[in-house]
Amino acid sequence: MTLQVIVDARRARNHLLMSQPTATQVVCNYGEAWAAGDATTVLSLYHQDLTLDWPGRHRLAGVHAGQAAAVEALLDLQAVTNRRPVEIVDVLAGEHSVIMVVRERWTTNPDDPDAASIEVSRALDFTVLDGRLRSCRIFEADQPSVDDWIDRFGVVSEG
Repeated sequence: MTLQVIVDARRARNHLLMSQPTATQVVCNYGEAWAAGDATTVLSLYHQDLTLDWPGRHRLAGVHAGQAAAVEALLDLQAVTNRRPVEIVDVLAGEHSVIMVVRERWTTNPDDPDAASIEVSRALDFTVLDGRLRSCRIFEADQPSVDDWIDRFGVVSEG
């Protein structure tokens, strides 16, 4: 009887492991949803304990721990940059993390082609837990430009 319980437990564990998407699949699903503007899917892929680690000297820099804090920081970035994906350059999978290299366009006004804008290249270093993004460390290709943009255009108006 005890042996059968052990065998059943192993089968259940193996089934659970097989039904979980790989870390690379999760990151690719996230990238596809982000590129498509599918906020519902993007949010569904955030782990409740998501930690976002942003470099730099700008006001958004630092660690944003927990899904609510990370989403708030991302919404703040969106308000400052009107960012849009230009290209997912590559996805690099390792044993402990998956890195997505991306290019984004930031602009002060997405409806005005003459508005101030920059193209930002960055690497997003993800870890995945339970089929969701657990952490993301951001590496900017041009950190001074990111800092300057957020310092220059990142004043949130009180309304």
